[in-house]
Amino acid sequence: FTLIRRTQTVYGDVLLRDISIKTAAKVFSSAQLSAVAKGDFAFVKKVSAEYFGKPFESLGAFYDSVYDGLSENYRAEYFFKNYLILRHLIGRHSAKTATMLTEFRVGKSKADCVILNGKSTCYEIKTEFDSLNRLDTQLQDYVRLFDEVYVVCSDSHFEPVLNIAPPNVGVLTLNKNNYFKTKRKATLRQTPLDRDMLFKSLRKDEYMALTCLLTGSSPNVANGKIFSACFDVVANAPEELLASCYLKVLKKYRPLNGAFLDALPVSLKNAAVSYQFSSTEITSLTNFLKDKEIPCTVPS
Repeated sequence: FTLIRRTQTVYGDVLLRDISIKTAAKVFSSAQLSAVAKGDFAFVKKVSAEYFGKPFESLGAFYDSVYDGLSENYRAEYFFKNYLILRHLIGRHSAKTATMLTEFRVGKSKADCVILNGKSTCYEIKTEFDSLNRLDTQLQDYVRLFDEVYVVCSDSHFEPVLNIAPPNVGVLTLNKNNYFKTKRKATLRQTPLDRDMLFKSLRKDEYMALTCLLTGSSPNVANGKIFSACFDVVANAPEELLASCYLKVLKKYRPLNGAFLDALPVSLKNAAVSYQFSSTEITSLTNFLKDKEIPCTVPS
């Protein structure tokens, strides 16, 4: 798509932009991507004109250029998650054999990223813009459920994180070249699974499926007693079997859309994992990203 308006001003060697990279980064939000999928390019055009002041040959090239701006000036949570997908999900596994959950409810916390393959690995992200106030509480929840737990942080947070995280929790930093450096390797959970926490992390269809896997049949009880009947099964199941079935259920009920993930440019991999799009939005967004010409008008 083509933009005519240029609103940047150059004084000497200093380029003054009309909007900040923090504002431009909103193009990666769920709301803005849904708007684009519906054919609303207003904010995309605003960022193109007021942050870059130049046209882009494709929508994909535009997103990759904003992403480059994040790499240089604003490595916020979206950026960290995207690189976890690139380096640890796609780089080590396959969408056919592994899945990634984001904002996964665990006790009173929400895990930023959880990768499930033959084991469960939790990644809690702490960028330079994040507070560490709740980190201790979050890690206490995560180590009761997941096989391995890592804190992924900026270099500025490394020392405080190392002091807060218990010895079994690993620590990764994202270096200036956007590769993860293992500062401390996580060790496998040695304590028993917290069965109450495990059960409450699941939706109704998931804990019913888990019960069926563990016993071979669904509970034959009235609707009002399904929750307690399923919980009783989970509470008394052999731990190794429970852990294995838990992974199977999550991978089945929360799979990745591999085709959508593959179709998106590097800058948008996290969108395929973290956001919920309708099938119509997925088709539309994929087509817009492939097309050179975007059906929208140039702002006056």
